[in-house]
Amino acid sequence: MDKFGIPVAISFALFFTLSLASPIQIHAGFELLGTVEGKIFVSPIVGPGSDNMTYQDAISKCASAGYRIATLESQAQNDVVEANARRWSWIDGIDLQIPDVFFSINTGKNLTYTNWTVWGQRPVIGKDDYNCVRISCNQMDCGWWDVNCTDRYSVICELPVGI
Repeated sequence: MDKFGIPVAISFALFFTLSLASPIQIHAGFELLGTVEGKIFVSPIVGPGSDNMTYQDAISKCASAGYRIATLESQAQNDVVEANARRWSWIDGIDLQIPDVFFSINTGKNLTYTNWTVWGQRPVIGKDDYNCVRISCNQMDCGWWDVNCTDRYSVICELPVGI
């Protein structure tokens, strides 16, 4: 190699390594919403079918890209998602076992952080058909709603990093 070949080869190798070894790799068809507290939050790119998923469809959509449905465990995580989510979206939380006690399908434990809206505020005592959690914002209120699991929305997915 001549004197120009080595620096070019090093530059190419460095670029190749940095671009492929980036700590944040977003799967095709998803967009980055933000990162906080060791989690990367993503959502499907707006397009046909991206906001037409049942809760079960949403879980599958995340899993198909190597993610899981987002478990919001703090106000900081909730704030990142609320600030960047542009559509009504599913998040982790379901109360199929005990009415009005929402648990995480990711951890199998009861949710310790919630952010119910003024209008969708829990608990409603007793069993109802609203067993899954949606996050959404409007002009008056941002927060969580308990809704029917067969309703159709988009989804927020997460990828824990550094685990």
